[in-house]
Formats: sequence, C-alpha cells, structure tokens
Amino acid sequence: MTTISLGAACALGVPGSSAGAAFPTGPAWDAFLGRARDERAVSILACAVAGGLVDATEHQRAELAVGHEAAMRSCLYLEQATVNVAWVLDAAGIDVRLLKGPAVARLDYPDPSWRTFGDIDLLVRSADYDAAVAALVAGGGRRRSAEIRPGFDRRFGKGVCIVLPSGVQVDLHRTLASGPFGLTIPLDDLFAGDDTVRFGGAVIPVLCREHRLAHACVHAALGDASPRLVALRDIAQLLLTTDVDVAGTRAESVRWRASAVVAYAIDTAWRTLELEPTATSIWAREYSADRYERRSLAAYTGPDRSYARLMIAGLPAIKGVPAKVAYVRALLLPDAEYAARHDGGRVRRMGRALRARRSRERVA
Repeated sequence: MTTISLGAACALGVPGSSAGAAFPTGPAWDAFLGRARDERAVSILACAVAGGLVDATEHQRAELAVGHEAAMRSCLYLEQATVNVAWVLDAAGIDVRLLKGPAVARLDYPDPSWRTFGDIDLLVRSADYDAAVAALVAGGGRRRSAEIRPGFDRRFGKGVCIVLPSGVQVDLHRTLASGPFGLTIPLDDLFAGDDTVRFGGAVIPVLCREHRLAHACVHAALGDASPRLVALRDIAQLLLTTDVDVAGTRAESVRWRASAVVAYAIDTAWRTLELEPTATSIWAREYSADRYERRSLAAYTGPDRSYARLMIAGLPAIKGVPAKVAYVRALLLPDAEYAARHDGGRVRRMGRALRARRSRERVA
C-alpha cells in the first residue's frame, strides 16, 4: 500500500485527494507525527482515520486520539475566551469580525473538530483600533510589542498581539497582512455581509465566505516564510467543498491588487496537498503577475524576508506624498521608547532595506 505524505494527508476528505494510502511506520511515523504536531494538523489526521480515509495501525490511532483530544480541549477554551473578548469589545461599542481558525472550522469544514487553532484573531475597523487595544489592556492584557510611533498601527500596521491575563493571545487586526498587500485592501468592505458563528449563546460576526477564501490565501501566502499545511487545507476546503463564489473572490483580489497572492496560495496548496487539477488551480498555476505584484510578493517569499523589508516594500502602496513621508519618518525615526526597546537595531535594518530598495529600483 502507498505511503502517504503529510501534505497529501492534510488534504484527506476533499475531492481529488489521495485514496487507498497508509501512514508511514516505524521511525518515519515518529517524524511524521512530530511534523503534524508542529503544523497543528493532528486533528485532520485523526478525523481522516475515523472516517476510514487512510489506513493506520492501532498505535497510530491511539497517538492521534490523544493529540486530537488535547487539541479539542484547547479549542473549546479558546472559543470561550473569544466570547469574553467579543463581549468586552462589544461593550466598548466596537464592531469585530472573527478571523481564521474558529470561523472556517464552524462554517467551512464538515465538523469543527477537523480544524484546530492556537489563538484568537479579530479584525476591527481602523477608526476603532486604538479603542480596541485600550479596552483589552484595561482588562489586564498587555501588548507583546510596542508601537513604532503613536498612531502608526491604526494608520499603516497590520495589528498587534495582546496577551490576556490567562495567557491567551489575541491577534487584534486592522488589516489582513503586514506590508504592501495589507495596505491595498479596502478595509470597510470586510465588514459587509452577515455571516456569523455561534459559541454557546454568543453570536459573533465573521467575514463572508468569499473574503474567508481571500484571507485564507493571504494568510497561507504571506503569513509565514513557508506556508502552513493547515492554512493550505483551508484553501482546498473552501474551494472544493463549499459554494464559495470563486469569481467573486478573484474580483476582490483584483481590487486588493493581490491577484498574485491568491494565485500563489492556490497553486502552492494544490502542489503541496497533491490534489487533482481543477479550472481554478490551472488558472493559479498559469497566472502572470504584474511588476507591482511580483516585487511585492518577493518581499514575503524571498530568502531575505524580514519585517524591515516588508515595511519598505509597502511604501509604493501608500497613496499621497504626506502619507508616504509620515510612513518613512515613523520607520526611520521611531518613538524613543520603541527605539530603546529595540536598541536601534530595527532602525538600522529599515535603513538598509530602504537603501536596498533604491538600489533595486535603479537596476530595474
């Protein structure tokens, strides 16, 4: 019987995924399971085994069951924490959209137990961003990182991680990505639609399905130097098992100037998860990015990816000379407290990234 790769295993349950395969055995199984834990993919494997989608030994079934149970306990705890945070922000008059794991698990997977998550991601409007941070800090939360200059996050940043007294991390988003692609999204559009999830008696708004697909692509392509398998599974799940309007998502990606991101993410998902080609995956594989998209995407996917490079790559996405000046000034002349925390190192990296960008522009 064919031994399945972890990528293909993470696609089990969607049309076009591997069939009639088995997990590796012996020492190879230990490495396989270890990587699955790192990727937060244990629950996908456990559900695939329970559904008879892959062959597994009794030992493998037992190990996956233990990991799956622990993951489910953690997710239930995070869902309760999500309700508490949503109540705090609602009391402050702040509209939110729940992002990523809890939303797609409840709405886009056959059962929420397939999709686990490790923190809380909430989107707020730019106008509410400072008030949302203040509300969570007033409740005992603390920022994991300082703001480069007052008002920078609300105007240009992706968001901030707030650590609650319980240790739960809340990623409070103003937009969906750092750098250039996070700066070109019409953010108010993300608050359209009326999709919700229900945790107990609480009803929490989420992105509409087309925006969930776009965000899944943004997260997979731009969130980490190497896309996480669960993020790639989200893309396949949405495209192959739901009634998502793919044309609508592609139209949105054009408005976001992020068609290359969507294409790159879908193509990566199909290659990594070893899925059968579809019309959408063929479009993604054959998509030809324009100059802006190529240069912007390279800042996220290139070998020299860094926060400094992402920030400098975002400069062309900012409209108007005054805004560009304010952006560069904040990067090169940060708040004194921020500079003291970072010992000037990040400022030096910003300077190097800016000089490197100018050099590349002269060559181009």
